[in-house]
Amino acid sequence: MNLLIINCGSSSVKADIVAFPERKVLHTLRVEKIGKSPICKLDGIEQSLPFPDDYAALLEKLLDHFIAQTEKSDIAGVGHRVVHGGMQYSQPVVVDETVKSAIREMFPLVPLHNPVNLKGIEVAEKMFPELPQIAVFDTAFHRSIPNRGQYYAIDKDLSDELNIRRYGFHGTSHQYVAEQAAKYLGTDLRDLRLITCHLGNGCSITAVEYGRSVETSMGMSALEGLVMGTRSGDIDPGVLTYLMKQGMTADDISSLLNEKSGLLGLSGVSNDMREVLAGAEQGNERCRLALQMFTHRLRKYIGAYAAAMGGVDAIVFTGGIGENSAEIRHRASQRFDFLGAVIDEDQNRDIRLSAEQPVAAFSASNSRVKFLAAL
Repeated sequence: MNLLIINCGSSSVKADIVAFPERKVLHTLRVEKIGKSPICKLDGIEQSLPFPDDYAALLEKLLDHFIAQTEKSDIAGVGHRVVHGGMQYSQPVVVDETVKSAIREMFPLVPLHNPVNLKGIEVAEKMFPELPQIAVFDTAFHRSIPNRGQYYAIDKDLSDELNIRRYGFHGTSHQYVAEQAAKYLGTDLRDLRLITCHLGNGCSITAVEYGRSVETSMGMSALEGLVMGTRSGDIDPGVLTYLMKQGMTADDISSLLNEKSGLLGLSGVSNDMREVLAGAEQGNERCRLALQMFTHRLRKYIGAYAAAMGGVDAIVFTGGIGENSAEIRHRASQRFDFLGAVIDEDQNRDIRLSAEQPVAAFSASNSRVKFLAAL
C-alpha cells in the first residue's frame, strides 16, 4: 500500500510517496522559494517546470507531475500536515467538512500556514476524490504540556473563554526527531531528556522529557519564540500597543510580525539563512546582527529548557537550517560546558545526512550531552 504525504508550507512544498507498512520512501518532491524563484526537485533531480502564480494551480501542477511517477491506483490515501488543530484535535483525523471548518477557524492565528494547508487538502480532494484525506496536526504532540507551560499570565477566565494558551507547533517534526534520536542513541525514549531544535523558515524548540513535550517555544500562534525567516519571535507586548498608538492597525502589525520581521527584517536582505550567512561573510553588518540574534536566542532557549527538565541528555538540530548549516550548529552549540555539552568541530563540518544516515553526532568524545543533527 502506498500513501501520498503532502506538506504545504509558507514558502515550500514537500511531498513523498511512501510504501507501508515498510515505511519506504519511493519518490520525493521538494519545492523551495515559492513566491520568489521556485526551485523544484523530483527524487533529488532539479526540474524545469512553469510555475503558476496561484498557489492552488501551482500545487496541482506539481502533484500532477509528481504522481506521474507512479500509478494513481497504487495510492491508497493522502496524508496532510496541518499546522494548527486548536483544542479540537490531538490525533490524526479523516478530513470532512467539520475538520476543514476547524482548520479555517485557525486562519487568524497562523495566516502563513493553515490557509495553504487547506489548499493542499482541497487540491488533493480534487485530484483523488475517491481517496481518504487524513489530517495530522502539528499541535497534537504538545497537548501533553502541563498547565504551567500552557497558560499565559493573563486573566484565566478570559483565557478559558477564548481558548488563549500555548498550543505549540512543528509537533510532528519534534516527535519524529525525538524518536530518531532515541533510536540512534540506543535508548528508550522514555528514559531521555531531549531538546529538539527545528530550524527552517519557521523555527521552534521543544523540551521532550521522557517522550512527552513539556515546553515549546511557539505559543498560541506560530509567532512566539525564536527568530525566524520572516517572523519576529519573542517581542515585548508593549511594542505592539505602542505601534497601535502610532496608528498601525491590527492587520498592519500582523503583516509586520509575520512577513517583514525575523531574518528578513533584521538583515534587509533575505529570509534565507544561506543568503544571510553570505552577507555576513561579506561584511554586511545587518546580516551579522541577524545571525547573532538568531543564534543568541536559540542558545537562551536551550539553556532554559535544560533548566526546566533538570538536565538534558541530547540536543538535536533539524529542519533545513539545522540539518545543513554547520555554521549555525557551531554558533548555537558554544559555551555549554556547564551542561557537559562539548562540540566536536570536525564532526560538525563533516556531517552529511541521508536516508541511510538520518542522524549523526557532532559532540566531543568527553561530552556527557550529545549534540545530534537529524533529518
